Amino acid sequence: MTWYFQAFRTTRRGFETKKEAQLAFLELEKQHRPRERKIIGSNEKFVVVAEEWFQDYYSKNDLKESTYEKRKEQIRTLSRWMGNKKICEITTDYLEKFFYNLRDKGIQGKDGTFKGYSSKSVVAFRQVLNMILKYCVKYQILSDNPMKYVYMPRFKKTVTELRESLNEIDQKYLTTDELQLFLNYSSIHEELPMSTLHYVLFYSGCRVSEALALKPEDIDFENNEILIYKQTYVKGKAQEFTIETTKTDNSARRVPVTAMIIQKLTELIQMLDALRKNFPFKTEEEYLFVYLEPHKRGVPFRREYVNDHIKALINRCGIHKKFHTHLTRHTMTSLIAPYCSWDVLKARLGHTDPETTKIYRHLTADERFQPLAAFKQIES
Repeated sequence: MTWYFQAFRTTRRGFETKKEAQLAFLELEKQHRPRERKIIGSNEKFVVVAEEWFQDYYSKNDLKESTYEKRKEQIRTLSRWMGNKKICEITTDYLEKFFYNLRDKGIQGKDGTFKGYSSKSVVAFRQVLNMILKYCVKYQILSDNPMKYVYMPRFKKTVTELRESLNEIDQKYLTTDELQLFLNYSSIHEELPMSTLHYVLFYSGCRVSEALALKPEDIDFENNEILIYKQTYVKGKAQEFTIETTKTDNSARRVPVTAMIIQKLTELIQMLDALRKNFPFKTEEEYLFVYLEPHKRGVPFRREYVNDHIKALINRCGIHKKFHTHLTRHTMTSLIAPYCSWDVLKARLGHTDPETTKIYRHLTADERFQPLAAFKQIES
């Protein structure tokens, strides 16, 4: 005879005694019991309420650790501006002035001059502020959310900025010739883990953190596909990393690659296997793109480390572009877009919204000049 119980839409079975089932029930009930919330009022300072919100937000434990770290940093920044402000004093007028200040003079540089936050940063601050104020309404700290009526500042570019953006139209991706030059240079001058990583990034379009979490088991050698469903998250020292799920559920995907990429991955795996037989590795997990130095051998590269290598190689190749790791996704998108539909492109990048994918799509020089063929008959 076995015992079971049903609670919180959960059925637990297989207990040998009634007492075991009761103890398990009490533990589950404890987990679902609402956390005692500190009583706070509208006269409390923002920094106090923000911390109370974050504890409630964090207790749900349904987001990645990197997201929580980002929220904590945003709260620290907001608290520098309005930490001592009473919640009841955060009105619509106050918030509008606050966002304009963020846009116009958000950051003070070392030379004493002020530089405003980017539109992306201001939107992020608005998002976290809105969540905090909704929390206040939910627990009757405020009667209404002042954010609902806030007019957000616009970010209008100057004539000079628009001209610069036109001059940089080809700066967010490598052309076919530039990519070939870069990969050839990488194959000669980089160690095998780093040079193979470069090929994987440009051919698959995966995020750097996704590539750094790859193991041999994530390579489908039979179908020439890379399985992407996780990413690395590094906090502190290089050895201190964790594995998280991909950015969103839709980011989990199978990415087809060419036989050449599979061959390069095979060579890398064989080299690492041989190395493990003769030298100790810092981790038992068999990651692909790892340091080879003795003090951190086998630990996945840090994202910043990969970024520095790509920047250095771009300069050594004589390619004058402000390049970084994320632009490998832009390059892949620009190269393959003429050969596939938006749906295929979206799936390859791991996006949900086609509009997001379009941000990565850049018309190559050849494509931009193709419409001119329509005028040849008139000019002949």
